[in-house]
Amino acid sequence: MSRISPYHGEGPLLQKQTVLAALLSVSLAGCGSITIPFGDHADESPAITTGSIGPAVVVQEPLPEALSYSDAARIGQTAGIAGIDTLPKDGIDWINEVTGSAGKVRPLSQISQNATRTCRDIEATVTSVGGVHRFGGTLCKDQTSGVVQMEALATEPS
Repeated sequence: MSRISPYHGEGPLLQKQTVLAALLSVSLAGCGSITIPFGDHADESPAITTGSIGPAVVVQEPLPEALSYSDAARIGQTAGIAGIDTLPKDGIDWINEVTGSAGKVRPLSQISQNATRTCRDIEATVTSVGGVHRFGGTLCKDQTSGVVQMEALATEPS
């Protein structure tokens, strides 16, 4: 007497599962990026496009004690995606999915630009497990490579 294995051959159930898996992977292949609005007023707040490959970020150390390297890099990356020279006056929200920290980065100064770099002073708030902190700093973007450089300094509460 021969025993039939449910995994032997290409039965109708296996064919349906294969077709379903193929259709699912093809339909998800187009999901390269989505836009998610941040803030209290989704219609008025600037949006970040996720799924995009952000600019490379170099974080200058030492960092203020309450700011993690990962959060500083995320702040620089968010500002780089938004455009250092086009940051909205009221700022843009950022979130670090790795640490769970979030906040807002906003420009403090006009853009200073030369042939190789675009720089701007910024202020960033960070809400993390350690509390709410405010940092000042400078963001610069290399015009040739697109690399963003982030330098953060602790800022006293006002």
